[in-house]
Amino acid sequence: MTDGRSNRKARVVPFLSSLEKDREANLAALIDKAKKLKLEGFNKADWEKSTWKIKFGHLTKQSGKNIIASSLVFNLPPKIGNTPLANDWANLIKALVILRFHRKHQSISNQRMFIAAVSYVAHEVLNRSQRISELNPEHLDAACRLIVSHYSDGAAYNMQKAIREFAAHCDANSLCKALLNYKFSGMKRPDNTSGVGYKRLDDPNIVNTKSDKLISSDVFRILGELYQNVPRNHKYRFYILVLTLLACLGRRFSEVALLPNQVITYDEEGKAFIEYFPRKTSQGNVFTPRRRLYLPTTTTTIITDVLHELSEHCSPARKTAAEMQKSNDADLTFLSNIPEDKRLYGDDLNSLGLSHTLLYITGWLRTNGYSIADPNKLTVNNNKPSYPLHYTTKAGVIKYCQRDFFPHLIQPIHIDQNGKQYYLKDLLLVKYRGLSSGAYSHWIATQCTHSMMTTFLRYFGDLATQYASSSIHANFTSHHFRHTLNTLLDEGGLTDLLQTEWFGRKNPRDTKAYQHTSREKRALMLREDIKKGRVSGQIVEKLKSIPITVQDAFLKARVNAVHDVGSGICVHNFIQTPCERHLQCSADCKDYVWVKDDKGRIDDLKRQYSMTAVARETAEKKSKERNAKRSSDWLTHNNKKLTTLSKQLADNNIAEFDPHQYLEEFSNE
Repeated sequence: MTDGRSNRKARVVPFLSSLEKDREANLAALIDKAKKLKLEGFNKADWEKSTWKIKFGHLTKQSGKNIIASSLVFNLPPKIGNTPLANDWANLIKALVILRFHRKHQSISNQRMFIAAVSYVAHEVLNRSQRISELNPEHLDAACRLIVSHYSDGAAYNMQKAIREFAAHCDANSLCKALLNYKFSGMKRPDNTSGVGYKRLDDPNIVNTKSDKLISSDVFRILGELYQNVPRNHKYRFYILVLTLLACLGRRFSEVALLPNQVITYDEEGKAFIEYFPRKTSQGNVFTPRRRLYLPTTTTTIITDVLHELSEHCSPARKTAAEMQKSNDADLTFLSNIPEDKRLYGDDLNSLGLSHTLLYITGWLRTNGYSIADPNKLTVNNNKPSYPLHYTTKAGVIKYCQRDFFPHLIQPIHIDQNGKQYYLKDLLLVKYRGLSSGAYSHWIATQCTHSMMTTFLRYFGDLATQYASSSIHANFTSHHFRHTLNTLLDEGGLTDLLQTEWFGRKNPRDTKAYQHTSREKRALMLREDIKKGRVSGQIVEKLKSIPITVQDAFLKARVNAVHDVGSGICVHNFIQTPCERHLQCSADCKDYVWVKDDKGRIDDLKRQYSMTAVARETAEKKSKERNAKRSSDWLTHNNKKLTTLSKQLADNNIAEFDPHQYLEEFSNE
């Protein structure tokens, strides 16, 4: 397919239990069903409004952000008018937002993207003065092409997926006269490997891995110096520790920011690990199974010290979070010894950790009616009229502190696979809420957000000038550490399967987007591994019979490309010719090689061996029947695969096993 992944269509389950021949009736039923649903955060009274305000629930929860309220705007996107949607289209999109959220709890960003994408479809249909029931693939194609002209490749790709989902909902609920079965023909997943340009393998620059998403060694060196030199009581020490965790762990910022408070644990084999919750920003639900993250050996000492220091640093804010959880309010324990009738002047507020400016004319206490003028105390200003000082009471201070408290601060952040709930008080990184004055409200605790880290990175260069051997501009983000560590592990020989598992991903294809090693460098690395005896395959066997003086020339001619094919590696150069043995890699192919002792591929090898063995048994039974057809060809093919896979299992020191039993256990996992 043109997107390089698959030809699958969006599969959705109908929202309606029964469908009518009348498309308008189905549309009305869909909207009516959505209106009857009661969902957290949605207000039925807002249905007719073009903007919905979401003040609580999953849609206000975004990893790495402190969101008080979110909004959904049902207008055409700004680039095509920014006007309210027509009533029938507005009702349809609102209904789908409600129903899809009820089914899968998408995040606010996902819902906004869905609204924007479908609005382009509405724009194309309305321009032709047609109804929703008259929607056809021509409208969808026009919307997708217009999106391509308005958005970047990545944003356009996601919006085209949303249109594909919308078309599937229309088909499933019989909203249109035509069966859409739609996928945009020009849909293409953005290429994250810097295009398809070819470089000569003798180019000396090939050995240098370059990408805008990789962090230079100078940044790591300076970060190490800052970790050693920045004092523990420095206001930016906290962020240096967080960057150290990002550099060592390769986790997403949202995963590091929401780490549970803990120390390093060791398993029965003595391997060090911490526990974390795999979580992406797009995730809208708090259910997140807890997982172990095994630590690189050389980082164990550093991470041990960092976790201990962060736990101590965040302990006061963590206690505040616990008090908020207990009282369902701001932490007001610092006011416990203050009498109710005590007059609190500016100096008193300063001593309590508040600002005396709250009593100024523009201060919060004054503007909200919680300050009182004291005629017995006047200001003394030379050549200026005197005016009475203002004071407040304990009640006024309490109201001021409560203004920053919101229910989401004491709601669960994680719910693990055992049903245990993790609140703010259980996190490692807990901060006091910042005030516009630059001070911190020690009565409100909150999460460490991505915006906090982004703000700190503005001062990274100044901090390096003061505490490191050289200055540097912080032209990197927190996510670049993940890209860099992934690329280093890839070049170090860690298999794609192990990379996928260690980085907490579900799809091995996503790992490719984080590997920035060029194709040419991969080919050179594989040549070296073949010469050092780390690889097996027909190429290696052929190399043994070639004189040493011409082995390098042989490898240069045979190994010009590297493709990971799951069970091993293919070195066929697709630039020259297509592969005549496509999907038959392990069936005695001369371009197929594998790394010895590759633990990350063992499960895949055992699965392929078992499936091939069962397939061979089936072919053998068929060959003995009266209508054997081409069973002999299948027997030959499976025998070739079993021979190759047996060699791979032997190179990985895997003992013989029962294929049927393995497949049964595999299916029950």
